[in-house]
Amino acid sequence: MGVTVVHIKILSHIVIAILCTVLVFQSTVVVSLIVYSVYIQPVGTTAAASTSVAGTVELPIVVKGLVDNGIQEFQNNNINSTITYLKAAEQELLSSLAIVGNNKNYDNNSDNNSADVRTPIIQPLTISFLLKSTIQSLDGGDCKNGRKYLNLAEQEFGRNILDVSSSLNPQTIMGTSNTTLNNNNNNSYFSTYTNTKYGIKLQYPHNWVIEADDYPTGGAGSAGIQITSFYLPDVNNGLPFFRIGTNDLTKEFPSLQKMSVNQYLQRSLAHKNSTGFPGFNLIESGIKNSQLAGNLAYTVIWTYTNPYYGDRKSVEIATIIGNRGYFVDYTAGTAAFSKYLPIAEKMIESFQKTK
Repeated sequence: MGVTVVHIKILSHIVIAILCTVLVFQSTVVVSLIVYSVYIQPVGTTAAASTSVAGTVELPIVVKGLVDNGIQEFQNNNINSTITYLKAAEQELLSSLAIVGNNKNYDNNSDNNSADVRTPIIQPLTISFLLKSTIQSLDGGDCKNGRKYLNLAEQEFGRNILDVSSSLNPQTIMGTSNTTLNNNNNNSYFSTYTNTKYGIKLQYPHNWVIEADDYPTGGAGSAGIQITSFYLPDVNNGLPFFRIGTNDLTKEFPSLQKMSVNQYLQRSLAHKNSTGFPGFNLIESGIKNSQLAGNLAYTVIWTYTNPYYGDRKSVEIATIIGNRGYFVDYTAGTAAFSKYLPIAEKMIESFQKTK
């Protein structure tokens, strides 16, 4: 009899623990769903409804700006600054959960906010988890996993933030750090990318993904480095992609005292073939009036067929500064190439060598 009573007590404690777990899980789901509804910002939502959530509708832009800054500091080997930016981004997300959870006015206006159901712009709990994992990895000195989680966090933004510019007014976007308006190219908003490790700076679209990786590129012994890349993860619109790289020409061509831009062009053409670019077709190459960072540059334009994304078109512009070559290239689906070319040109024009 005594044993039975003990068993009953143990079972009751287990049941209570399970119920508590379920209640916590349900409350988390409810809060996250409410947050998703705030980030959706339907087209028909009024300004009053937007301001009633204490500015959380601007959250995707604000947090992405902080994460972008964290990526740049990571690439510059400033780990403490990286962690500072990521903690600020994480705090913005956690604060938004509390704000929305306590906001009753927005809940009472649910009829106004259900007029146009759209895909969520941001998944706050997923992003928060990835940011926390990045911070923990970097705090523990694990930069390899830190880079992996940081890229995943940025990519999560990229997959969900495609509509954010249309959901926010210009004042909201312009209010974020390092963001400027390019009046000539369909109201595209640009942020500043700075890499002190390689001494470069340029403008990039605020809603494009930044890769936190720099790695060797080209054939063996090419001494080439891809410094970073930017892309809009929209396959339906040609997946526009922009990258920056550099070549140590002294290391790659030790017998040459000084390489000319024309020699750099010939070196580039020698690396472009159907092995690296299936169906490679050269459209144009030469040295005309092209410049990069105020220096004489070459231009190469070509098409090829990507096995996953179909027909692609690329343009590469490169110059020599000191004993290093610097190149930028823009690639997109052939049909969408012209659509994003003004943005790529803005990025090329803004490219600066800072040291």
